[in-house]
Amino acid sequence: MDQCVGRFGSKLSFRVAAIVLVALAAAPTYAGGRTGKYELADLEALENAFISLASTARPLVVAIRTYELVRPGESDAFVRVPVSQGSGFIIDPDGYILTNRHVLEESDQVSVALESGQILFAELIQTDARSDLAVIKIDTTSLPQIRWGALSKVRIGQWAFAVGNPFGLANSDGRVSVTYGVVSALGREMTNRIPGNPQIQYYGNLIETTAAINPGNSGGPLFNIHGEVIGVISAIETSSGVNEGTGFAIPITSDTRRIIDTLKRGEEVHYGFLGVNVNEVAIARARSFSVSPLHRGARIVGLDPADGPAARAGLQPDDIVIRFNGVPVEDSDHLVRMVGFSPVGREVRLTYVRKKVKRTANVILGDREKLMSLRRGRGQ
Repeated sequence: MDQCVGRFGSKLSFRVAAIVLVALAAAPTYAGGRTGKYELADLEALENAFISLASTARPLVVAIRTYELVRPGESDAFVRVPVSQGSGFIIDPDGYILTNRHVLEESDQVSVALESGQILFAELIQTDARSDLAVIKIDTTSLPQIRWGALSKVRIGQWAFAVGNPFGLANSDGRVSVTYGVVSALGREMTNRIPGNPQIQYYGNLIETTAAINPGNSGGPLFNIHGEVIGVISAIETSSGVNEGTGFAIPITSDTRRIIDTLKRGEEVHYGFLGVNVNEVAIARARSFSVSPLHRGARIVGLDPADGPAARAGLQPDDIVIRFNGVPVEDSDHLVRMVGFSPVGREVRLTYVRKKVKRTANVILGDREKLMSLRRGRGQ
Protein backbone atom coordinates (compact mmCIF):
# COMPACT_ATOMS: atom_id res chain seq x y z
CA MET A 1 0.00 0.00 0.00
CA ASP A 2 1.31 3.42 -0.94
CA GLN A 3 2.02 5.59 2.06
CA CYS A 4 0.55 8.95 1.15
CA VAL A 5 1.49 11.57 -0.24
CA GLY A 6 0.25 9.06 2.34
CA ARG A 7 -2.04 6.53 0.63
CA PHE A 8 -3.12 9.61 -1.33
CA GLY A 9 -0.24 8.63 -3.55
CA SER A 10 -1.83 5.41 -4.78
CA LYS A 11 -5.51 6.25 -4.44
CA LEU A 12 -5.32 9.77 -5.74
CA SER A 13 -2.19 10.05 -7.89
CA PHE A 14 -2.89 11.21 -11.40
CA ARG A 15 -1.75 9.15 -14.40
CA VAL A 16 -0.38 11.52 -16.99
CA ALA A 17 2.05 11.48 -19.89
CA ALA A 18 5.65 12.37 -19.17
CA ILE A 19 6.38 16.09 -19.33
CA VAL A 20 9.75 17.41 -20.41
CA LEU A 21 10.80 20.63 -18.74
CA VAL A 22 13.23 22.97 -20.45
CA ALA A 23 14.88 25.85 -18.59
CA LEU A 24 16.17 28.93 -20.35
CA ALA A 25 19.05 30.54 -18.49
CA ALA A 26 19.29 34.32 -18.34
CA ALA A 27 21.70 36.74 -16.78
CA PRO A 28 20.53 37.79 -13.27
CA THR A 29 19.35 41.34 -12.78
CA TYR A 30 20.06 43.09 -9.49
CA ALA A 31 17.77 45.59 -7.80
CA GLY A 32 20.07 48.35 -8.97
CA GLY A 33 19.59 47.28 -12.58
CA ARG A 34 23.05 45.83 -13.25
CA THR A 35 23.43 42.32 -14.66
CA GLY A 36 26.19 39.76 -14.35
CA LYS A 37 27.33 37.00 -12.06
CA TYR A 38 26.06 36.70 -8.51
CA GLU A 39 28.73 37.30 -5.90
CA LEU A 40 29.51 34.51 -3.44
CA ALA A 41 28.21 36.72 -0.63
CA ASP A 42 24.81 36.90 -2.36
CA LEU A 43 24.60 33.12 -2.60
CA GLU A 44 25.74 32.69 0.99
CA ALA A 45 23.07 35.11 2.18
CA LEU A 46 20.40 33.16 0.32
CA GLU A 47 21.77 29.86 1.61
CA ASN A 48 21.80 31.16 5.19
CA ALA A 49 18.19 32.28 4.82
CA PHE A 50 17.24 28.74 3.73
CA ILE A 51 19.20 27.19 6.59
CA SER A 52 17.54 29.50 9.11
CA LEU A 53 14.11 28.64 7.78
CA ALA A 54 14.83 24.89 7.97
CA SER A 55 16.04 25.13 11.57
CA THR A 56 12.88 27.03 12.53
CA ALA A 57 10.46 24.87 10.57
CA ARG A 58 11.63 21.33 11.35
CA PRO A 59 10.67 21.33 15.07
CA LEU A 60 7.13 22.32 14.04
CA VAL A 61 6.63 19.26 11.83
CA VAL A 62 5.97 15.68 12.93
CA ALA A 63 6.12 12.25 11.32
CA ILE A 64 2.85 10.32 11.54
CA ARG A 65 2.43 6.57 11.35
CA THR A 66 -0.91 4.78 11.54
CA TYR A 67 -1.76 1.21 12.51
CA GLU A 68 -4.56 -1.30 12.38
CA LEU A 69 -4.99 -3.44 15.50
CA VAL A 70 -5.43 -7.08 14.48
CA ARG A 71 -6.17 -10.01 16.75
CA PRO A 72 -4.51 -13.09 15.19
CA GLY A 73 -6.40 -16.36 15.54
CA GLU A 74 -7.78 -17.00 19.04
CA SER A 75 -5.25 -14.74 20.73
CA ASP A 76 -6.42 -12.08 23.19
CA ALA A 77 -3.49 -9.87 22.25
CA PHE A 78 -3.59 -7.37 19.42
CA VAL A 79 -0.89 -7.05 16.81
CA ARG A 80 -0.15 -3.58 15.47
CA VAL A 81 -0.08 -3.64 11.66
CA PRO A 82 1.20 -0.50 9.88
CA VAL A 83 -1.38 1.07 7.56
CA SER A 84 0.08 4.35 6.31
CA GLN A 85 2.50 7.11 7.08
CA GLY A 86 2.37 10.82 6.58
CA SER A 87 3.17 14.18 8.09
CA GLY A 88 1.58 16.79 10.32
CA PHE A 89 2.42 20.04 12.05
CA ILE A 90 1.83 21.58 15.45
CA ILE A 91 -0.96 24.17 15.56
CA ASP A 92 -1.10 24.60 19.34
CA PRO A 93 1.64 24.27 22.01
CA ASP A 94 -0.66 21.95 23.99
CA GLY A 95 -0.21 19.12 21.52
CA TYR A 96 -2.75 19.78 18.75
CA ILE A 97 -1.52 18.65 15.33
CA LEU A 98 -3.02 19.20 11.88
CA THR A 99 -2.76 16.61 9.13
CA ASN A 100 -4.73 15.24 6.17
CA ARG A 101 -7.74 13.08 6.86
CA HIS A 102 -6.62 10.56 4.26
CA VAL A 103 -3.43 9.94 6.27
CA LEU A 104 -5.59 8.56 9.10
CA GLU A 105 -8.08 6.51 7.07
CA GLU A 106 -8.73 2.90 8.12
CA SER A 107 -6.46 3.17 11.13
CA ASP A 108 -7.02 2.24 14.79
CA GLN A 109 -3.94 3.87 16.27
CA VAL A 110 -1.77 6.85 15.38
CA SER A 111 1.79 7.52 16.49
CA VAL A 112 3.64 10.82 16.24
CA ALA A 113 7.41 11.26 16.11
CA LEU A 114 8.66 14.66 17.26
CA GLU A 115 11.88 16.29 16.14
CA SER A 116 13.32 15.51 19.60
CA GLY A 117 13.00 11.81 18.76
CA GLN A 118 10.15 11.29 21.21
CA ILE A 119 7.35 9.06 19.89
CA LEU A 120 3.85 9.43 21.34
CA PHE A 121 0.47 7.95 20.53
CA ALA A 122 -2.13 10.50 19.48
CA GLU A 123 -5.82 10.96 20.19
CA LEU A 124 -8.10 11.67 17.26
CA ILE A 125 -9.95 14.95 17.87
CA GLN A 126 -11.94 15.35 14.64
CA THR A 127 -11.77 14.78 10.89
CA ASP A 128 -13.49 16.36 7.91
CA ALA A 129 -13.85 14.44 4.67
CA ARG A 130 -14.67 17.37 2.41
CA SER A 131 -11.63 19.47 3.29
CA ASP A 132 -9.43 16.38 3.79
CA LEU A 133 -8.21 17.83 7.09
CA ALA A 134 -7.95 16.29 10.56
CA VAL A 135 -6.75 17.30 14.00
CA ILE A 136 -5.07 14.90 16.42
CA LYS A 137 -3.58 15.55 19.87
CA ILE A 138 -0.60 14.23 21.79
CA ASP A 139 -0.28 14.40 25.56
CA THR A 140 2.42 17.02 25.93
CA THR A 141 2.77 20.78 26.33
CA SER A 142 5.17 23.63 25.63
CA LEU A 143 5.56 22.70 21.97
CA PRO A 144 6.58 25.26 19.36
CA GLN A 145 3.77 26.73 17.31
CA ILE A 146 3.51 27.60 13.64
CA ARG A 147 2.77 31.03 12.24
CA TRP A 148 -0.01 31.22 9.67
CA GLY A 149 0.44 32.78 6.29
CA ALA A 150 -2.40 33.71 3.94
CA LEU A 151 -3.24 32.79 0.36
CA SER A 152 -4.00 36.44 -0.38
CA LYS A 153 -0.28 37.22 -0.05
CA VAL A 154 1.00 34.24 -2.04
CA ARG A 155 2.40 35.03 -5.47
CA ILE A 156 3.36 32.80 -8.38
CA GLY A 157 7.13 32.47 -8.52
CA GLN A 158 7.83 32.97 -4.82
CA TRP A 159 9.89 30.44 -2.88
CA ALA A 160 8.03 27.52 -1.27
CA PHE A 161 9.36 24.96 1.22
CA ALA A 162 7.82 21.53 1.83
CA VAL A 163 8.62 19.89 5.16
CA GLY A 164 7.58 16.36 6.03
CA ASN A 165 8.12 12.63 6.20
CA PRO A 166 8.73 11.34 2.65
CA PHE A 167 8.72 7.53 2.39
CA GLY A 168 8.50 7.33 6.20
CA LEU A 169 12.15 8.33 6.62
CA ALA A 170 11.38 10.18 9.87
CA ASN A 171 9.17 7.48 11.42
CA SER A 172 11.75 6.35 13.95
CA ASP A 173 13.46 9.61 14.91
CA GLY A 174 11.25 12.53 13.83
CA ARG A 175 13.96 14.06 11.67
CA VAL A 176 11.78 15.43 8.88
CA SER A 177 12.99 16.48 5.44
CA VAL A 178 13.01 19.93 3.85
CA THR A 179 12.74 20.58 0.12
CA TYR A 180 12.25 23.81 -1.76
CA GLY A 181 10.92 25.11 -5.03
CA VAL A 182 8.54 27.81 -6.12
CA VAL A 183 4.82 28.43 -6.18
CA SER A 184 4.17 27.49 -9.79
CA ALA A 185 0.42 28.16 -9.98
CA LEU A 186 -2.56 29.20 -7.89
CA GLY A 187 -6.22 28.21 -7.96
CA ARG A 188 -5.74 24.67 -9.27
CA GLU A 189 -8.97 22.64 -9.28
CA MET A 190 -8.30 18.90 -8.98
CA THR A 191 -11.59 17.52 -7.60
CA ASN A 192 -12.69 16.01 -10.90
CA ARG A 193 -9.21 14.70 -11.76
CA ILE A 194 -9.04 12.34 -8.80
CA PRO A 195 -10.10 8.81 -9.81
CA GLY A 196 -12.99 7.46 -7.77
CA ASN A 197 -13.70 10.72 -5.92
CA PRO A 198 -17.48 10.63 -5.25
CA GLN A 199 -17.72 14.44 -4.97
CA ILE A 200 -17.46 14.18 -1.19
CA GLN A 201 -13.87 15.42 -1.07
CA TYR A 202 -13.15 18.87 -2.43
CA TYR A 203 -9.71 19.64 -3.82
CA GLY A 204 -10.06 23.10 -5.31
CA ASN A 205 -8.24 26.43 -5.22
CA LEU A 206 -4.99 24.53 -4.57
CA ILE A 207 -1.46 25.90 -4.51
CA GLU A 208 0.77 24.17 -7.06
CA THR A 209 4.46 23.94 -6.20
CA THR A 210 7.68 22.53 -7.60
CA ALA A 211 9.03 21.76 -4.10
CA ALA A 212 9.77 18.03 -4.04
CA ILE A 213 6.79 16.15 -2.57
CA ASN A 214 6.71 12.37 -2.25
CA PRO A 215 4.56 9.68 -0.62
CA GLY A 216 4.60 10.42 3.12
CA ASN A 217 4.55 14.21 2.73
CA SER A 218 0.76 14.38 3.00
CA GLY A 219 -0.41 16.54 5.88
CA GLY A 220 2.85 18.45 6.16
CA PRO A 221 3.13 22.21 5.80
CA LEU A 222 4.15 24.30 2.84
CA PHE A 223 6.10 27.32 4.11
CA ASN A 224 6.98 30.66 2.57
CA ILE A 225 10.44 32.12 3.04
CA HIS A 226 9.27 33.94 6.19
CA GLY A 227 8.51 30.65 7.91
CA GLU A 228 4.73 31.06 7.64
CA VAL A 229 2.51 28.12 6.67
CA ILE A 230 0.74 28.90 3.39
CA GLY A 231 -0.64 25.44 2.66
CA VAL A 232 -1.20 21.84 3.73
CA ILE A 233 0.53 19.41 1.36
CA SER A 234 -1.99 16.92 -0.01
CA ALA A 235 -1.27 15.55 -3.49
CA ILE A 236 1.14 15.07 -6.35
CA GLU A 237 0.52 14.70 -10.05
CA THR A 238 2.65 11.86 -11.30
CA SER A 239 2.89 9.01 -13.76
CA SER A 240 5.42 7.13 -11.63
CA GLY A 241 3.94 7.44 -8.12
CA VAL A 242 6.75 9.72 -6.90
CA ASN A 243 7.75 13.35 -7.30
CA GLU A 244 7.84 14.66 -10.85
CA GLY A 245 7.86 18.35 -9.96
CA THR A 246 4.15 19.02 -9.52
CA GLY A 247 2.65 18.98 -6.04
CA PHE A 248 -0.43 20.53 -4.51
CA ALA A 249 -1.30 22.06 -1.15
CA ILE A 250 -4.58 23.12 0.43
CA PRO A 251 -4.26 26.91 0.78
CA ILE A 252 -4.45 28.71 4.10
CA THR A 253 -7.35 31.15 3.93
CA SER A 254 -9.77 32.54 6.50
CA ASP A 255 -12.15 29.72 5.53
CA THR A 256 -9.44 27.08 6.02
CA ARG A 257 -8.61 28.58 9.41
CA ARG A 258 -12.28 28.36 10.45
CA ILE A 259 -12.35 24.68 9.47
CA ILE A 260 -9.18 24.00 11.46
CA ASP A 261 -10.55 25.82 14.53
CA THR A 262 -13.79 23.82 14.28
CA LEU A 263 -11.90 20.53 14.09
CA LYS A 264 -9.69 21.53 17.01
CA ARG A 265 -12.83 22.04 19.12
CA GLY A 266 -13.87 18.49 18.20
CA GLU A 267 -16.88 19.71 16.24
CA GLU A 268 -18.15 18.68 12.83
CA VAL A 269 -17.75 21.05 9.91
CA HIS A 270 -20.97 22.02 8.13
CA TYR A 271 -21.03 23.28 4.54
CA GLY A 272 -23.67 25.23 2.68
CA PHE A 273 -25.29 23.26 -0.11
CA LEU A 274 -27.08 24.47 -3.25
CA GLY A 275 -27.87 21.10 -4.81
CA VAL A 276 -26.42 21.61 -8.28
CA ASN A 277 -23.74 20.10 -10.46
CA VAL A 278 -21.87 22.86 -12.29
CA ASN A 279 -19.44 23.16 -15.15
CA GLU A 280 -17.38 25.81 -16.89
CA VAL A 281 -18.86 28.34 -19.30
CA ALA A 282 -17.29 28.73 -22.73
CA ILE A 283 -15.62 32.11 -23.23
CA ALA A 284 -17.69 32.83 -26.34
CA ARG A 285 -20.92 32.23 -24.45
CA ALA A 286 -19.79 34.24 -21.44
CA ARG A 287 -19.15 37.34 -23.58
CA SER A 288 -22.90 37.87 -23.95
CA PHE A 289 -23.45 38.54 -20.24
CA SER A 290 -20.06 39.02 -18.55
CA VAL A 291 -18.35 42.37 -18.20
CA SER A 292 -15.01 40.65 -17.57
CA PRO A 293 -13.32 37.53 -18.97
CA LEU A 294 -12.35 36.75 -15.35
CA HIS A 295 -16.02 36.33 -14.38
CA ARG A 296 -17.53 33.71 -16.66
CA GLY A 297 -20.05 32.28 -14.22
CA ALA A 298 -20.93 28.62 -13.62
CA ARG A 299 -23.31 26.59 -15.78
CA ILE A 300 -25.74 24.27 -14.02
CA VAL A 301 -25.57 20.84 -15.66
CA GLY A 302 -27.83 19.03 -13.20
CA LEU A 303 -29.92 19.37 -10.05
CA ASP A 304 -28.80 16.97 -7.35
CA PRO A 305 -30.89 16.13 -5.41
CA ALA A 306 -33.92 16.79 -7.57
CA ASP A 307 -35.74 18.39 -4.63
CA GLY A 308 -32.75 20.29 -3.24
CA PRO A 309 -32.46 24.02 -2.48
CA ALA A 310 -31.74 25.07 -6.08
CA ALA A 311 -34.61 23.01 -7.48
CA ARG A 312 -37.04 24.45 -4.93
CA ALA A 313 -35.95 27.95 -5.95
CA GLY A 314 -36.76 27.21 -9.59
CA LEU A 315 -33.28 26.88 -11.06
CA GLN A 316 -32.88 24.59 -14.06
CA PRO A 317 -30.12 22.83 -16.01
CA ASP A 318 -28.29 25.15 -18.43
CA ASP A 319 -28.90 28.19 -16.20
CA ILE A 320 -25.66 30.13 -15.74
CA VAL A 321 -25.11 31.53 -12.26
CA ILE A 322 -23.26 34.85 -12.60
CA ARG A 323 -23.59 36.35 -9.09
CA PHE A 324 -23.75 34.87 -5.62
CA ASN A 325 -25.04 37.35 -3.04
CA GLY A 326 -23.82 40.15 -5.26
CA VAL A 327 -20.33 38.69 -5.83
CA PRO A 328 -19.47 38.01 -9.50
CA VAL A 329 -18.86 34.29 -10.09
CA GLU A 330 -15.45 33.64 -11.65
CA ASP A 331 -16.00 29.98 -12.57
CA SER A 332 -17.60 26.78 -11.31
CA ASP A 333 -14.96 26.20 -8.63
CA HIS A 334 -15.44 29.74 -7.31
CA LEU A 335 -19.18 29.13 -6.94
CA VAL A 336 -18.55 25.83 -5.15
CA ARG A 337 -16.30 27.60 -2.63
CA MET A 338 -18.68 30.47 -2.00
CA VAL A 339 -21.63 28.13 -1.45
CA GLY A 340 -19.69 25.71 0.73
CA PHE A 341 -18.25 28.37 3.01
CA SER A 342 -21.63 30.06 3.54
CA PRO A 343 -23.56 29.19 6.71
CA VAL A 344 -26.18 26.46 6.50
CA GLY A 345 -29.68 27.97 6.50
CA ARG A 346 -28.61 31.34 5.08
CA GLU A 347 -30.81 32.85 2.39
CA VAL A 348 -28.68 33.93 -0.57
CA ARG A 349 -29.57 35.79 -3.74
CA LEU A 350 -28.49 34.26 -7.04
CA THR A 351 -28.34 36.10 -10.34
CA TYR A 352 -28.43 33.76 -13.30
CA VAL A 353 -28.87 33.78 -17.05
CA ARG A 354 -31.52 31.64 -18.75
CA LYS A 355 -31.85 31.86 -22.52
CA LYS A 356 -29.94 35.16 -22.54
CA VAL A 357 -32.27 36.71 -19.94
CA LYS A 358 -30.94 37.67 -16.50
CA ARG A 359 -33.05 36.48 -13.58
CA THR A 360 -32.75 36.34 -9.79
CA ALA A 361 -33.74 33.80 -7.17
CA ASN A 362 -33.52 33.61 -3.40
CA VAL A 363 -32.22 30.27 -2.16
CA ILE A 364 -31.98 28.94 1.39
CA LEU A 365 -28.79 26.90 1.59
CA GLY A 366 -29.05 23.37 2.93
CA ASP A 367 -26.59 21.29 4.94
CA ARG A 368 -24.37 19.42 2.52
CA GLU A 369 -23.74 16.35 4.67
CA LYS A 370 -27.40 15.91 5.65
CA LEU A 371 -28.64 16.22 2.09
CA MET A 372 -25.93 13.95 0.73
CA SER A 373 -26.77 11.38 3.42
CA LEU A 374 -30.43 11.46 2.39
CA ARG A 375 -29.36 11.05 -1.22
CA ARG A 376 -27.21 8.03 -0.37
CA GLY A 377 -30.07 6.59 1.68
CA ARG A 378 -32.31 6.76 -1.37
CA GLY A 379 -29.71 4.84 -3.34
CA GLN A 380 -29.01 7.65 -5.76
